[in-house]
Amino acid sequence: MRVCITLVPEQTEQTAIVLPLDFRRHFISLMKTFLQDSPIYSHFTSRQPGYSPYVFSTSFNKIVAIHAGEGKMTIKPPAYMTISSGFYEVTTEIINAAIKMRKKPLILGLKIQRVEMMPMKRIRAPEAEFRICGHAVFRGTEEYLDGSDVQLLEESINQHMITKYLFFHDLPLTMQEEYSLSPVRVLKNSNYKKGVCHHYGGLLTTLQGRMHLQADPKSLQFLYDFGIGVRSGQGFGLLEGVRQI
Repeated sequence: MRVCITLVPEQTEQTAIVLPLDFRRHFISLMKTFLQDSPIYSHFTSRQPGYSPYVFSTSFNKIVAIHAGEGKMTIKPPAYMTISSGFYEVTTEIINAAIKMRKKPLILGLKIQRVEMMPMKRIRAPEAEFRICGHAVFRGTEEYLDGSDVQLLEESINQHMITKYLFFHDLPLTMQEEYSLSPVRVLKNSNYKKGVCHHYGGLLTTLQGRMHLQADPKSLQFLYDFGIGVRSGQGFGLLEGVRQI
């Protein structure tokens, strides 16, 4: 299930907003706010939180300018926060909380204007092309991957997919799908590139672009619902389906 939350300036006459380049940390805090009255909130307070039971991405109407030296950027609102989860309870808690918070000041001078459920998308084919929404992060054994070695990239995708799947099965939550996992292959007609992302005062190596993946459809559905790679709870790894083959 997916929800799109539209955020606009508290001062409605504003046509541009200056945000920090590491803006994701503010949206991570907003996710905590959405879930603070739910049993899921213990995820944020645990010493070993494991994997987040959701993935999200933040986008903007337009990025007007990037002021790299100042660590800031100017955007044209609205801002859009797209959140996905394969757990009914998680999506329901987020939607209910976001609706209650409509028009209240939240983060970065923004308030919620609209909360929309997005159409359910089913992956039914063994091959699909996905667009990475923003950035995705893939961890190797010693460092973050830049995508130049496809074998290492596949190993990272599969390792974290399996670990995440097993971790989720121990949570007292209801999965919307009966997922089954098979090895994921990254096909040659993928079109992604190395990216660099500001995050918590540092820089992360990421991938941006499109990934053409091959696997059992239920494995691809799992990646679509919960995100690909690591740091999905920090605004990385949300996939948008382009086409199924």
